[in-house]
Amino acid sequence: MTGLSETAAKRRKQLLRFISRDLLGPIAGKMPKSCVESLEKASFHADINRHILDIVPMTQARIVRHEVAAKLPPFIRTEAVFGKRNLYLLRNATVSPHSGMAWIGNRVLEESVGSLRRIMDWGDVQHEPLLPASELRIPEPVVVCHPASYYHWLLEVLPNVLFAVAAFPGVKIVLPENCPRYVLEGLATALGPGAKRDFVFCSNPIRVERLVVPQYHAQPEFTDPQVLELLRSAVKTRVAPLQGTDGAPGSATRIYVSRGKSRRRLRGEAELEERLREVGFSILHCEELSFADQVRAFHTAEIVVGSHGAGLSNLVWCEPPCRVVEIFPKNYILDCFAWLGFSLGFDYRHVICDTGHEIDERAMDAVLDAVR
Repeated sequence: MTGLSETAAKRRKQLLRFISRDLLGPIAGKMPKSCVESLEKASFHADINRHILDIVPMTQARIVRHEVAAKLPPFIRTEAVFGKRNLYLLRNATVSPHSGMAWIGNRVLEESVGSLRRIMDWGDVQHEPLLPASELRIPEPVVVCHPASYYHWLLEVLPNVLFAVAAFPGVKIVLPENCPRYVLEGLATALGPGAKRDFVFCSNPIRVERLVVPQYHAQPEFTDPQVLELLRSAVKTRVAPLQGTDGAPGSATRIYVSRGKSRRRLRGEAELEERLREVGFSILHCEELSFADQVRAFHTAEIVVGSHGAGLSNLVWCEPPCRVVEIFPKNYILDCFAWLGFSLGFDYRHVICDTGHEIDERAMDAVLDAVR
């Protein structure tokens, strides 16, 4: 007779079910038992409190309302609530250089990624606490700068690293091996070329004696104005002055942020680019520019046109008065760049394509009308 007995098979099945529920939560949709929603709220637990060395406020809670003269549809929002966010200095914690996910023991810290719901959209992601971790034996505190997509890296990860550097001088910055160019260039721009001596490259999760964990938003659709102020004062001024000597930005430019080299390019974009060239626009492929060159290009822009995409994250470097014209495919509208425009005092306008992922003749005319 081969294989397990019926009793042993039942016990194995029960054990696997228990492990699955404990790690991933029951089918009903509860969060895993091994998850800590808020370190601040859970700090009264002795087994959690012993890991907390310090809690440093990063941004304050606030309600932000923008007064916009134009009549906007309801899906373009002008009001948001931002909760207080902290930096946590933890003892004996483990962190992934790829996602920034941190855990103590086997308990995942939701705030290190915003929420478990966010990472459910990341695709084929391994359950990182099950991966082997190595010891990183250094006396300095450590913060992870993980390579999120450009929008989330620029408006979430980079500001959190800057907050950590300001709060904990000498902090080491952990990066994954084979880091995207924009991450390395962005850090060098923000912190200076000498920052490279504080970089630590890792391929697997690491256990550290002191870990700085920035608290991420559960729903990062909108950027806190406090974060925008930090990026403009701490990063932009290293590349381009906020104002020229005459009190205004340098020679104004008109730029179209092209998605011509993206697989999600809208059909008809090449024709729109040609028509915009005729009225004085330069066509910008952000993926071909260095981080600093992107800052400079958007700093002098008087009009920015582009379809919804990561390139418009660089609106953070523009100066008012600036007009923004965003093009949406018919079935995908997200107002994160509208919020950026309102926060920075820009003249924001949008055009929605009538035919799915194609810039048709009506949409082209609407774009040209908006820039004239």
